[in-house]
Amino acid sequence: MSLSLRRKLLLFSALIALLPLLFAGQSLIRIARDEMKSAANERLVTTVREVTGQIDDIYERAWLAPLLLIRSAIDSDKISVGEKVAILTHGIAQLPDIVALQITLDGGRLPLVISQNRFSTRLTEAGIQPLNVLRAAPEVMLAAAAPDGEMAAWVTAVDYEPKTESWLATVILPLDSRFSGARAVLSAKIDLGRIRGFIESQPFRQVGMITTVDAEGRKLFDPELDESGRVKQLGRRDIISEALAAREGNRSRAISVETYLRPDGTPMLGTFAFTRSFDWAVVVEQKEADAYYAADVMVESLSFWLIGGLAVAVLGAAVFAHRISRPILAIGEAANEVAKGNYRVQVRTVHSKDEIGDLAKRINNMIVQINERFELAKFVSHGTMDAIQHSDETGVHLGGSRCEVAILFADIRGYTAFAESRDPETVVETLNFYLAAHADLVAGHNGDIDKFVGDQVMAVFQGPAMAVDALRCAVAMQQHMADVSAASPDRNLAIGIGIDIGEVVMGAIGARDRMDFTVLGDHVNVAARLCSAAKPGQTLATAAVVAAAAASRPDLPLTSHALDPIIVKGKSAPLEVYDIQPASQAVA
Repeated sequence: MSLSLRRKLLLFSALIALLPLLFAGQSLIRIARDEMKSAANERLVTTVREVTGQIDDIYERAWLAPLLLIRSAIDSDKISVGEKVAILTHGIAQLPDIVALQITLDGGRLPLVISQNRFSTRLTEAGIQPLNVLRAAPEVMLAAAAPDGEMAAWVTAVDYEPKTESWLATVILPLDSRFSGARAVLSAKIDLGRIRGFIESQPFRQVGMITTVDAEGRKLFDPELDESGRVKQLGRRDIISEALAAREGNRSRAISVETYLRPDGTPMLGTFAFTRSFDWAVVVEQKEADAYYAADVMVESLSFWLIGGLAVAVLGAAVFAHRISRPILAIGEAANEVAKGNYRVQVRTVHSKDEIGDLAKRINNMIVQINERFELAKFVSHGTMDAIQHSDETGVHLGGSRCEVAILFADIRGYTAFAESRDPETVVETLNFYLAAHADLVAGHNGDIDKFVGDQVMAVFQGPAMAVDALRCAVAMQQHMADVSAASPDRNLAIGIGIDIGEVVMGAIGARDRMDFTVLGDHVNVAARLCSAAKPGQTLATAAVVAAAAASRPDLPLTSHALDPIIVKGKSAPLEVYDIQPASQAVA
């Protein structure tokens, strides 16, 4: 019983799987585990840096930069109070996250507050008086902005509004100029929804946790409230406690990943970093089992595939390399010979009874079929080959299309009498000699042999110069016959030629499984009738052929002599025909 190649490989794999290779990949597995753990730690560090960096970038670029421009404009002594109010109104309209701008005067009764309509409407719909949320206490603003000899901007508070779930930061921007002799402070209320949205959209949240903690230990953006509606402080987890302690010490510490246990005993990995803009710590955490899950899966996979893969790669290559590569090379050599045009080659050195042996047999059968198709191509016209090559995947269909062509029929005169006095071999040899010469002349004049019918040739010419090509081909064929007769008196044969031009139907005719690609129409019949009417050595062409040739090549070195109209079968009226001769013969 012969085994297929697949079964051989399966049997081989089963045998080598039993070999003691359990410890072959220890080093690789250890390296893989360390690399995966390093990658998990790097992801934590990268995430915390990205979050803190983005928070600072949003604050400094999206909020602080335009606020400083507004402050600079308000500090100018060259614009009036009304213009300053207009700057505040226009500025808040252009900054969607700035929900309120306020100017507080030292000693003034009420501060000037300009709020954003959209946010004010949101507060009103929640049943909140907007000024109760958006207006900052004047004494707090003035106390926070006590002169210290430098211009600055800083966040004084971050408050939570539970009814709208909004987090608002208050930013102080002391003014250098005075309003009516009084010290003034510019402050802004900023909606922190953009920062909240950024944190919530972090891909890391799918596998871990990102927690933002302020200086009081409150969890921002996802708070837990007490009975009075205030944000609770987080429980003192190890990582949170360390972050709060580090806040009071070295805020610029190197970021590192730490391992710790939660109160419920879950092993965790965590790291934290601080923002420059807010007094916050960002804590990134992940369960150790989740962080190292890929490493554990990889270790399992490597343990299995390393053992099997090494065995198959080393032992399989040593045993099967020769037996597999040799027949493949033999098949490749046969394919190269086919590419060179040698359709007699065969794959003879492959005798295995498996898939490769079956492939060699199929290659041999394919070469035989290619050779058969190559030989069959010699029995069809170029038009037939073009139709096959340009057909769709379903093949050539019966039917045709109209086109204008020139048709030439050439028939050997006296061939029947010639054949009666010769043996069959000589008859066939002579016929092939003439037909081969005629085929070469047709191809040399841009024509295509449609078919051979006994000792008759039917040729088709297409293109702008088809009439000229047909006439020149006819003259060349007559000249060839005269030259052969002069050189071989025993082959004293002649041809009669008929030519017509016009619209015909070109396409496939016949049955679904036996077709002939040819041209049909009245002009084909006319050319055939003229061929029958032509005397030996005579070429007859219709007036349409002569007119078309004259229009295309007025200087064509041929002459056409009008003959008496003739009546041909299938035509009720006499047909005007011309005798075609080379110009030299006409002069003679």
